[in-house]
Amino acid sequence: MGNPWLGENPWLPGNPWLRRYAVLLATCTALLFFSGPAVSSNDARPLYSLGQTHIWLGTAVGILTAGLAFWLRRSKAREWLQRLAWVALGADLVESLLGLVPEPLPVPVRIAHSLLGQLFFTTIVAIVVFTSQARDQSPPPAGNRALLRFAATATPLLVLFQVVLGVSFRHGVMGVVPHILWAFVVAIVLVPTLAATVSIQHAGARQAGIAFAVVACVQILLGFSLFIMQAVDADPTVLIVVTAVHTATGAFTLATVVVMAILIRRIIPAEPLT
Repeated sequence: MGNPWLGENPWLPGNPWLRRYAVLLATCTALLFFSGPAVSSNDARPLYSLGQTHIWLGTAVGILTAGLAFWLRRSKAREWLQRLAWVALGADLVESLLGLVPEPLPVPVRIAHSLLGQLFFTTIVAIVVFTSQARDQSPPPAGNRALLRFAATATPLLVLFQVVLGVSFRHGVMGVVPHILWAFVVAIVLVPTLAATVSIQHAGARQAGIAFAVVACVQILLGFSLFIMQAVDADPTVLIVVTAVHTATGAFTLATVVVMAILIRRIIPAEPLT
């Protein structure tokens, strides 16, 4: 049985305004990663005034998410895509409720809030992909299918685990060593993943693979820079800014690897290899 995603756009008839709306929502969500660490990542809190911006921006994201869910409901989107939007809305509501817990936030609440934010952003970016008009109506067959399957399944899981380790370290649940060691694992996996994606003809999947490799490398460099800055007791304001950039780049890394996986799955057969 062939891949049901081949041929015409399997997700949604092209609607540029719906896609632009989803892009706007993804952009607003990304800004939350820059303002969030100013509230939770430093006891000195030199930029704590950004917390008010974080609250108002979070409210706007919730309203936009509800609008996206209702828009998809009224459109001709596939039922599973509508469900995905409602799941995103539910996750946003839970995340908002967690953020309203009185200060100081318990560590489990902070971790859940951060992880839900990462997963929510990735879901919205996936919806951006699903609501875009597919350029390649007949994607070319892919070579190195075993390697591509690995890139589309194992790599996102490895990155997600790294995100979990990073959030756990940032909120004081564990030390930095597991996070650093797993960064080396992700760096090693980047090599076969990049090799698999740059060799295929499908432009979207190839560009997504390259984007993931670039963003992941930037994230690894930011992580090691932040570790050195903490070791030398750098200025709190500088630390909070670098932490915010590192947090946002982590979300971008997870989102790009999921986009890569989605596009790779569209160009390889659904049946197991024989």
